[in-house]
Amino acid sequence: MDVIWQWGINLILTLQQHSPGLDLGMKFLSFLGGEEFFMLLIPFLYWCVDTTRGLRVLALLLFSDFTNGLLKWAFHAPRPYWVDARVKALAAETSYGLPSGHAQVATAIWGFLARAARRPLAWVAAVLLVLGISISRVYLGVHFPHDVAAGWVAGALVLAAYLWLEPRAATWLKPRPLAVHVAAVLLLSAGMLAAVFGVSAAIAGTIDPPAWEAQAAAAGPPDAGRRATDPRSMDGFFTNLGVAFGAGIGLALRRRYVSFDPRGPWVQRILRLGLGLVVLLGLRSGLGALFPREPLEVALLFRYVRYALIGLWTVWLALWAFVRLGLAGPE
Repeated sequence: MDVIWQWGINLILTLQQHSPGLDLGMKFLSFLGGEEFFMLLIPFLYWCVDTTRGLRVLALLLFSDFTNGLLKWAFHAPRPYWVDARVKALAAETSYGLPSGHAQVATAIWGFLARAARRPLAWVAAVLLVLGISISRVYLGVHFPHDVAAGWVAGALVLAAYLWLEPRAATWLKPRPLAVHVAAVLLLSAGMLAAVFGVSAAIAGTIDPPAWEAQAAAAGPPDAGRRATDPRSMDGFFTNLGVAFGAGIGLALRRRYVSFDPRGPWVQRILRLGLGLVVLLGLRSGLGALFPREPLEVALLFRYVRYALIGLWTVWLALWAFVRLGLAGPE
């Protein structure tokens, strides 16, 4: 493994010779594979283009991000700038590095959208985006090359599993009554939570080298009161759990109580996107500032509630509001 790490570090150092000239472009490419970008893309698809496709992208994103977190814990491997002082920390990450979440999510999401478009040019665009996002993560010093390669494999497997599972689950669930739908969402949440605690227990006996934290803090000093590394944080998992629960309940309610057509004049679409994003960002940032961050158990509970509200707003309440305000018509 040391040989692979050293080869990867040498490649990173070669790429970073072009810093700061390429920093802005690489950070933009990295943004295209990150949470903030998908918080813009998914509402745009769901509210303004195609609710079915937007919902599928959301489900695939949650599936990929959740499995990536489990894989990171399973491998518990460092970031490049955690282990070599020569690597510039052009971005800061507190989680483990293997596999790359950006590479995995980009492979799954852009692969799905290219498949849905059914055009050769879409596949070319998807491949170029995945490569660009992956190279940016290596350039920024947050991933070894083998991290992004593992992300490609994991993303392809997640996409294949999703394409097999999603139509079967949707066919079974769609005609069921609301109570069964809610029970299925609760069962899914319980299964996800069990997986988190199971993997956490499996790695509890391993201890990360203290040098990782020291080197990461030296490369990119964290904010006051925070650590430079926090690879066993459960924040990401409770984000996924909350969104999955809120979106699942929202889907059941939407199918029964809201008739919504995402089409219409582009003025309406832009207005509904702007309004929806204001509320969404208010829930994410506003409640994040108001909710307690200590003790840990309480903080995780409130994180779950906050992201459940985000999922509920995105999938159901926003559509209800758009129709009521005359920004969308019935399906």
